[in-house]
Amino acid sequence: MTEDIQRMDLITPVEKATRLLSQKDLDFYEAFASHSRSVRVTILGKGIKDTGSSVDLGMGVRAYRDKGLGTAYSQSLDPADVERTVATATAYARVAQPDPFFKGIPAAPKAPDVRFLFDQEVTDLGIESVSGFAKEMMDAVRDVRPGPMCEGGVSVGSTSSYLMTSTGVSVEDERTVLSGSISATYRQGEDIGSSSEFEYGVSLADVDFGWVGKRAGQKAVEQFGSRRVGSAVLPMILVPEAASSVFFGLMMAISGEQVVKGRTFASGLLGKRIAPDWMEVCDDGRIAGAVSSATYDGEGVPTKMVSVVTAGILSTFLHNSYSAGIAGVETNGHAQRAGYGVYVGAGPTNVVVKAGQSSLDEMIVETKKGVLVTSADFTPSPVTGEFSSTIDEGFLVENGEKRHAVKNLMAGGHILDLCRNTDMMSKEGRTFGKGHFFPSMRISTIRFSGD
Repeated sequence: MTEDIQRMDLITPVEKATRLLSQKDLDFYEAFASHSRSVRVTILGKGIKDTGSSVDLGMGVRAYRDKGLGTAYSQSLDPADVERTVATATAYARVAQPDPFFKGIPAAPKAPDVRFLFDQEVTDLGIESVSGFAKEMMDAVRDVRPGPMCEGGVSVGSTSSYLMTSTGVSVEDERTVLSGSISATYRQGEDIGSSSEFEYGVSLADVDFGWVGKRAGQKAVEQFGSRRVGSAVLPMILVPEAASSVFFGLMMAISGEQVVKGRTFASGLLGKRIAPDWMEVCDDGRIAGAVSSATYDGEGVPTKMVSVVTAGILSTFLHNSYSAGIAGVETNGHAQRAGYGVYVGAGPTNVVVKAGQSSLDEMIVETKKGVLVTSADFTPSPVTGEFSSTIDEGFLVENGEKRHAVKNLMAGGHILDLCRNTDMMSKEGRTFGKGHFFPSMRISTIRFSGD
């Protein structure tokens, strides 16, 4: 990845597409092109399994006529392919069934740039450098304890894009991302200790690969001596890594078309209490240097900070222009576009949960008997809100002390019960990708199933 990402001309083909679209008797139209490159290194066992790089380039066109939508995309920006893509989208628009929910596409004002989303050093990284990061993680795992089996990898990527619409939107974007993750497994006789760690960011300074490996190893050693815990209804303490899935599950359920059409468990929750009155959750797409930040959303609407849970009450859904039109409100800058594909959804940017008054240690001390969960996924069914999760890593808490690791344990229930039954939130937490922030949280009661 030594070629500067800025050298790819996306503006000329997009302008050509919109010029052609303007001649087609359409109500609305847009053209979007993107160019992305990535390098990856995969770890398996005691070393590097494979390496690779990829490039993706293309354009997507959306055309609207009489509320009918026609779409097409091409993996080429050659003039003839641009013309064919425009012609195909236009032809589909002329025969498409009208969508009664469609209100139009936005005409967005200009917004101040969100800074530090692109690092040229990341775009210049090649296989050798990325492999060095992977080896750094593996060496750190071995330094904790010899003889581990590892799995994971390192990836770096850069993307540039350009969007133009018939409503005057003209938005360029460029960004970089790099990530490292590794799981470590150690054997001690018949006993096994296993855990994982990860970190990601926009720039090289955001990811400490040695720390990732060291933490994975340390956490794996803590899993030695795990024991079964019987079924019970107990308090549950979630560290930030586990708490994040609760809030991401909620945010996805309040995003876009599905929620406003009544197809998620959260559809009827707007304006209702879903958590204690001290819980505050916001979504902020304008945090400088954060992976999930952007100056504009996927439709060219300025991103902004929105309060999602205010004093325990669900105060907004996350909208693109389509879902906002159905709800009869303005879009709040949460359109999401994955590459040059023609689908535009809606979802969260940087999820920030307000810190509480306690420390994680105080939560443990104040728990007579419960489970401290360090790794689990509580993402619910988007339709019902129900979840059933294995506790991948956790510890029994007795008389205010962390005892031993647990195994063969599951938790189940409804995500809203996790929110409503939260009785403590930590004053410290963890920031992911320089934007998301989650504290630790304690849920007063949850049903565990064990042997």
